[in-house]
Amino acid sequence: MEENTETVFDRLKKKGINYSVAGGSYLGKAMQNLLFPALSNFKSLPYERRVQFEIPEEYLDYLSTVDNNTIKPVGQDLYIYGLFEALSSTVNYTDREENTEYQPVFWLSVGHRSDRGNFFICCDKASELYGQVGEFYDSSPFLFLEDFARVGNGFADFCENVLAGKVY
Repeated sequence: MEENTETVFDRLKKKGINYSVAGGSYLGKAMQNLLFPALSNFKSLPYERRVQFEIPEEYLDYLSTVDNNTIKPVGQDLYIYGLFEALSSTVNYTDREENTEYQPVFWLSVGHRSDRGNFFICCDKASELYGQVGEFYDSSPFLFLEDFARVGNGFADFCENVLAGKVY
C-alpha cells in the first residue's frame, strides 16, 4: 500500500486557482533581510529584539510549494499569498498603518478575504502568538494588535481551516 505524502499545502494548491505574480526562487533569510527595515520602522533595534524576528517554518514550506503564486480556493472569496504578494502587502501595511506607540511588531501579511479581512502570521518569537495566523478585520497588527482573531494555530492549521470552509 502506497503512503499518502500529500501535504495540506498540496491539497490547497490542487483545490484552488493559481494567480501568478512573478517567478523565481527565494530564501527565508532573504525575506527577513528585505522585510526587517519596514517591520522595524527603520529604527535601530538592539540585537536581542532583532533576533526575535523569525518566519515560521510552516509558512516557508508553503511558499516553497506555490512558486510565488497567490492561491484562491475555488468557491471562496479569499486569497492566500505567495512570496511577492506577501512582501508587497506587508510593506504596504507598515507604510500606511504604523502606530508609533507600539514597539515594532513582526507580522507577515499572508492573505485577505473580500475587501476587509486581512490575514497575518506572527513572526515574533517573543510573542505568545508566534506562528499563529490571525484575521484583522479592516485593520492590521501594525495598527491595532488587539483586533487579532485567530484563524489558525499555525499556517498549516489555517490552510486546513480554509479548505474546511471555516474561514469566511
